[in-house]
Amino acid sequence: STSATPHVLQVNRGEKLKCKSFDWYLENLLPMLPTEKQLLASGQIKNSKINQCIDTLGRRKANDTVSHYRCLPNREPGYTSQVWMYSKKYEIISLENCLDASVADPTSKEDKRVALYPCHGLGGNQKWYYTPTQQLVHAQSELCLTVGQAGKTKLLLERCNGSGHQIFSFTNIYDHDDFDI
Repeated sequence: STSATPHVLQVNRGEKLKCKSFDWYLENLLPMLPTEKQLLASGQIKNSKINQCIDTLGRRKANDTVSHYRCLPNREPGYTSQVWMYSKKYEIISLENCLDASVADPTSKEDKRVALYPCHGLGGNQKWYYTPTQQLVHAQSELCLTVGQAGKTKLLLERCNGSGHQIFSFTNIYDHDDFDI
């Protein structure tokens, strides 16, 4: 019958795209995500100087560049690319990936790019400190996460200088005394 055709097309499209079932996500991805009790903060990470949020732009592969984009309202398409979790392991997580920066020489003038990489839980290049001055400091290099200047959308690491390009706020900051029973 012709009424089954759209369903068959959707199944074939899902197979072509190598889509995973919802059950696969529940069994494989959900156990890896931290619970609220394991988080220090979550939600969008906003830079008020340029009024934009850190955004994966839908990228999910290892070594994909992380950018910034206008902050999207909760239900707008693309919003989930701006949702992050800051864990008690000091990781900044987007689904199964973490913000990662490999910096061989923090004093070099070369761009120090920030990328997505599968979370490994070992700290190192995926460990970030959120300071009382609202800077995100890469623990290994002691450089600050910085939004690009006008016209540049990638995130970089630069020497911490307190500029507005290095000040970020999370949607939710958790006070874990609220969870103690």
